[in-house]
Amino acid sequence: MRIIIMVGILLVGFMACRQKQQEVKPELKQLTEAVYASGALVPEQEYKVVASTEGYLVHALVKEGDSVVKGQTLFELSNTNQQAQVQSAAAILQKTMPATSDQSPAIRELSNRFSAAKIRLQNDSIQFERYDNLFRQNAISASNFEKYKLQYETSQKDVSALEQQIYQQKLALALQLQQADNQLKIAKTSSSNGILKSFVTGTVYDVYKQTGDMVYLNQPVALIGAGKMIARLMVDEDDLGKVHTGQQVLITMDAYPGRIFKARINKIYPLLNKVEQSFRVDAFFEDELPVKLYGLNVEANIVIQEKDSVLVIPRKAVFEGDSVLLREGNRLTKVRITRGVEDENWVQVSSGVTIHSTLILRP
Repeated sequence: MRIIIMVGILLVGFMACRQKQQEVKPELKQLTEAVYASGALVPEQEYKVVASTEGYLVHALVKEGDSVVKGQTLFELSNTNQQAQVQSAAAILQKTMPATSDQSPAIRELSNRFSAAKIRLQNDSIQFERYDNLFRQNAISASNFEKYKLQYETSQKDVSALEQQIYQQKLALALQLQQADNQLKIAKTSSSNGILKSFVTGTVYDVYKQTGDMVYLNQPVALIGAGKMIARLMVDEDDLGKVHTGQQVLITMDAYPGRIFKARINKIYPLLNKVEQSFRVDAFFEDELPVKLYGLNVEANIVIQEKDSVLVIPRKAVFEGDSVLLREGNRLTKVRITRGVEDENWVQVSSGVTIHSTLILRP
């Protein structure tokens, strides 16, 4: 009687255990292997409008959402110090111009000396020729001839030296004038740096400053984008080896529930983001987007490979060591399988089970 009770207890326990175990059978499905990535919508080209000078924002000629063309003026900065520098440089140039012309006192003084030296040279030349003829006729002594010869040669050197001085003085004055002109151009350039223009034809996505705000050197003022909207995705470094350009990408957005947008990998960036341990990947859309919203969150599945009508089992049917538990009547058998393509829910099995097998799911 005791034995019968024990057998009954064991039988009840076995039946209870069997009821807790979930069983499934392999199925034939189309299976797609994909790499998950998340990211955001961004324009194909984007840049921040940066100030190359300091000043107060006096005119904001665009706002968020405006379309702009290349070369269009976007913002104007005002800097009283730079305006004062322009005025000062202009005043210096005005004073320098008459002082560096051919009528300047320094040039006039050298020109007068040069004219007088040429007159002396002419007279000394006549005297030298006269005494040279007399010397050849032995009418004067050699010492008397040497006196007029030395006087003539000295006059020649004086004329040549004054001619060189005039040239050097004009060169120095021209350099002085050029420096003054350059200072004015630099001052005007610094002042014109307060005119911020667009480098591209595109859209203003954000404006960081308001009229009256102080803008410092190299400080961003606005964000501008151009070209098509693309998906900027972050792919885990462990999956990077599976991703290459040209692969299809299926993208979903919270803003458009139930819709799937098709895209393709266009570029893979070689720099690892050490914070997120991921790589940037750009995908270009094949479908037209309803709206172009900068920064819209996206989720993507990068298609690695697709297979039609393959034998698959749920992931919960796979145990450690790529094995499954097969039920044959009341007997459980652990069998090793060969895995193929897999996604988040299903695993392809190329050997180890058949479509008629009964599998036990992991609890």
